[in-house]
Amino acid sequence: MTTQTIDTGWLHGRLGTLVLWALLIATESAGQLFTKVAGDQLGQMDFTWQWLADVARNTGILAAIASYLGAFFVWMLILRRSSLSLAFPLSSLVFVAVLLGSWLGLGEHISLLHWVGVMVIVAGIVLLAEGEES
Repeated sequence: MTTQTIDTGWLHGRLGTLVLWALLIATESAGQLFTKVAGDQLGQMDFTWQWLADVARNTGILAAIASYLGAFFVWMLILRRSSLSLAFPLSSLVFVAVLLGSWLGLGEHISLLHWVGVMVIVAGIVLLAEGEES
């Protein structure tokens, strides 16, 4: 019997890095959005045994935990190939993705100041990336 392996060489190059960043942003953002929806479903946090049982059975909470667990492993892979001084500021793209998800997926109102904040974050990331290449 022959064993086939999947070629993962692409994962170690620039494309792999971009894929990891996309996965990190997606999983962390999803975790935040799942937590928001689940929190709204659960209502008041009274910390009774019944409330804790409801939390443990809530699919939104379980999805959030799975998202955060996935993000943790992706973050570890990113840190193996990047400096923390660059990677950590780049992770602020999660703020942008959560804002977009809140607006598009949850129908939240996003003020002009929020959009200005998004532009500042993106501008900061561009400056960091340029500084890294210099």
